[in-house]
This record gives sequence, structure tokens and C-alpha cells, in this order.
Amino acid sequence: MKRITFLRVAVFHPMLTVKRIALVALMVFCSQSSLFAAPNEALLRLFNHTFPEAQYIRWTEDGALDVVCFVQDDSQYRIWYDKQCTLVYSLRYCGENELPLTVLRAVKKKYRDRHIEGVTEITNRAGVSYEVLLSDANKWYSVTSTVSGNVALKYSLKKQQE
Repeated sequence: MKRITFLRVAVFHPMLTVKRIALVALMVFCSQSSLFAAPNEALLRLFNHTFPEAQYIRWTEDGALDVVCFVQDDSQYRIWYDKQCTLVYSLRYCGENELPLTVLRAVKKKYRDRHIEGVTEITNRAGVSYEVLLSDANKWYSVTSTVSGNVALKYSLKKQQE
């Protein structure tokens, strides 16, 4: 878990360009599975129909699941499918502008003096939730939110002073 936290902080540092963020995140998340694999034809058809604009597509296997990493519309995705072509779990890394209004308002209200650095949308069988990375002059904050805007602090980290 700490590795992912470090990567999110490094990837969403404000000094990095958007293109660098996209490339670094895509390489890191796609490299976590060591073997590249081709999914079955039904899953490929479903994926291509669902995400026709996907770029930089990379398929891997994670146990009994097929995992696809790709970029579409400036968002990075990582999706796990089971052998019946059912979406089991997905992560979408996006910006503040892609948050639902209820989530954005709740985060801005509760953490008004902090800047949104990055957003991870998490989809699983329980539904959709959001993890938002915030920052101020001294700390990084990770907060979680439901679609309805219930916001909670997950953890905070002190920034390293230069």
C-alpha cells in the first residue's frame, strides 16, 4: 500500500507535465503484472465496443482475471475482467474536472484550503467510490468519497521540506 501511495504522490506532483504523468502512471501500473497475455475473442469484442477510442492498450493476466491498461480521453484505466467477460474491478485515474458534482462540492467544502492533485475512481461490485489526493503547503491528504458525497480522510503525509 505504501508503494502505491508513493507512486501517487510522485505521479501527481504539480511540477510534472500532464504527458509525463500519463506515461509514468501507465508504465507503472501496466508493469505490475509480469506476463502479457491475449484475452479471448469475446472479451476483445466487448472491450473494443465499450472503449472504441482506447489507446496504448496492454493486456495482462492476474491469476484467473484478464487485466487491461489503456488511456482514453486523458484518463488512464486499469480494468479486471473475469473469464465470463464481467467487469470485476476497475481503476480510472483522472482529473478534478471529471469528478461528479456531489463529490467535488463535498471535497471542496470540507477541504477548502487544499488543492486537488489527482483522482482515482474505483468501481467494483459494491459500486463506485473516489479517492482524491489533495495537498497544501505542508501535507498530502488522501480522502475517500462515495458518489453521494460522504467524504472521509484516509491518511495524510507530511511533505518533505527542501
